[in-house]
Amino acid sequence: MISQTIQSMLTLAKVAIKSKWFLPKFKAQEKEVVVIANGPSARAFIDQCNQYGIQKMRNHGIEFFAVNKFSCQPEFFQLKPKYYLMLDMYFFEFTKEVFQDPSQHPIAQFKPDFEKTQRMINDTWKELQKVDWPMVFYVPQLYRNCYIVNNLNNPNIQFVTYNYTVVRGHEFFRNWIYSMRLGSPQCENVVNSCIFNAMQSGFERIFLTGVDHDFHINIQVDTDNTIIRTESHFYADENKKHPLLKQEADGTTGKIRLHELFHSLVKVHTGYDETARYAKKIKKQVINITEGGYVDAFTRKSLKEFFASIF
Repeated sequence: MISQTIQSMLTLAKVAIKSKWFLPKFKAQEKEVVVIANGPSARAFIDQCNQYGIQKMRNHGIEFFAVNKFSCQPEFFQLKPKYYLMLDMYFFEFTKEVFQDPSQHPIAQFKPDFEKTQRMINDTWKELQKVDWPMVFYVPQLYRNCYIVNNLNNPNIQFVTYNYTVVRGHEFFRNWIYSMRLGSPQCENVVNSCIFNAMQSGFERIFLTGVDHDFHINIQVDTDNTIIRTESHFYADENKKHPLLKQEADGTTGKIRLHELFHSLVKVHTGYDETARYAKKIKKQVINITEGGYVDAFTRKSLKEFFASIF
């Protein structure tokens, strides 16, 4: 096992190479924000927002934080979230040619269903072009100058750049890197990056909804040992079932193994634990208002309790 000291030294080297120093600091005006993930349970939250009144929630000082493909849903234009974040490289790493013709993406050559995924990614960006309210968009500094970000010509969107360099090592060292905004906990899921960036932006209380994280019960192993994952969202999704494939070193198509999948899930929840630890350290509150779900790192509150505290 690599010692904490060596991990700290390796992280420092990564930060020196990958991170950008002295990024402009963004300070949110609000103190409370709701991160809306895309799990099925978000439906109940959104429905109650419409019932109680979205503007009333804003009058109370609460804003919304959306992720990934949320802009493709009609709820996006109802809630008009002020904050938005993408983390996954697939949302950024493509060319003008791929944006015009998703079938040209290199991944589609060995994973045919990725063309549908790229079409949804393209649609996500096209909908963001229609935003007619002030929005703060968090983008990893690695992708700040990619094709699609440079060509999102919407004056209503303000880009905030952050360093996503995974930090390991001694606790005091991790805390220092976080405070300098040079790195981040492991964010195997975009929600963790939202939480961390919300804390860095000055929010005092961050609520989580739609964080079902039931990936482990939505998989099956096919007769040829291909793992099939069924994604579940609060919105209708025609591209729900995915064979979990990867590109091997020789360019051929390979299958993701079950132990690789569960290792990834371990990183998801380990990342949440680290973010929860740091939130406690800097006296921020992260409250999970997801009905059910499998994230156990944060304090829980029911939707009823949440809305009762506002109204």
